[in-house]
Amino acid sequence: MGPRETRGRYDGAGLWPRMRSLLLARRLRQRQRRALAAVAGLLFLAVVVAANQPASGSGAHQEARPAAARTVARLAPTPAPPTPVPLLKVLHQHIAWSDDSAQYGGAPGVHADTGILVDIDTGSILWERKPHQPHAPASTTKVLSSLVALENFAADRMVTITPDALHQAGDETVMGLKAGQQLSVEELLDGMLTVSANDAATAMAVDTVGMDGFVATMNKQVEALGLRDSHFVTSVGLDDPDQLASAYDLAAIASVDMTRFPLFRQIVSQTEISLPQTQTHPAFDLVNLNRLLRIYPAAVGIKPGYTGDAGACLVGMAVRDGHRLISVLLDSDRLYTDSRDLLDWGFVQEGLPSQLPTPTP
Repeated sequence: MGPRETRGRYDGAGLWPRMRSLLLARRLRQRQRRALAAVAGLLFLAVVVAANQPASGSGAHQEARPAAARTVARLAPTPAPPTPVPLLKVLHQHIAWSDDSAQYGGAPGVHADTGILVDIDTGSILWERKPHQPHAPASTTKVLSSLVALENFAADRMVTITPDALHQAGDETVMGLKAGQQLSVEELLDGMLTVSANDAATAMAVDTVGMDGFVATMNKQVEALGLRDSHFVTSVGLDDPDQLASAYDLAAIASVDMTRFPLFRQIVSQTEISLPQTQTHPAFDLVNLNRLLRIYPAAVGIKPGYTGDAGACLVGMAVRDGHRLISVLLDSDRLYTDSRDLLDWGFVQEGLPSQLPTPTP
């Protein structure tokens, strides 16, 4: 028989159409699979892109801001460095005293919160009470601002008073300066150390080098004396949490004033000073507030002070037979009698008779 079998499994003419149908079906399934895969890939890509898009609204702007801010920061000019505060010169003299207070007994009942009594000739502490405790110093601050002025300015240097120096409150002690007046450094010291003039102390700083430079020098001066308990923010002494001084440091500063500057000794020892009228300022009558000068014959100064935080304070000094004693009492309700009694007791410890009046029986 020929190629065509009428019986059996092989039929050449009938097999080819069936094979072609199978091939077409297979190709169709392959194309469907590819299409499905492409669709799945596109769906996955869409999900990834959507997940990485910034949120709409304010969030999108917030994401954009840091880059913009960085660009602005890169373009902004570098700020100029701050102008350095001008510093004055300081006196280098290390002050250190020996504590001999345990050798002496029978000290008077002093009411002060903290204090010290020192023989500045022997460098010996005769009595002390919390001498290194920082305390609000009130106007005893002016023993330091005076030291800075005396170390840096000539006594006859003229200072023109500006409005910036005249912002005192109504309850502050002043000598009554007016803008435009001119006073010498010595005249300003007269006001600072007698009537405790805050306008004079402010002008001494503001109208010379500026308050910042003057106060920075005050603190450098404290360090140059080897003192560590005190810090100042003004030349005046008004209450401030950062304005603190110890009795030890104030005694040390006062000892430098009294031993190195005759003008300081002259001013603080006078009960009153009259400044005559000149072409640049009116007359001033200055009565020293330091009552110690009036109640104790040996007293030679130095400076009282009072504020609400500090209480009544006094750096006092007396001299007898070559012995120079400095006392500092901070926050005492019997300031002048305590200072007098303590100084007199100190002289007795050094072999001198008391100068106190004999109590009436």
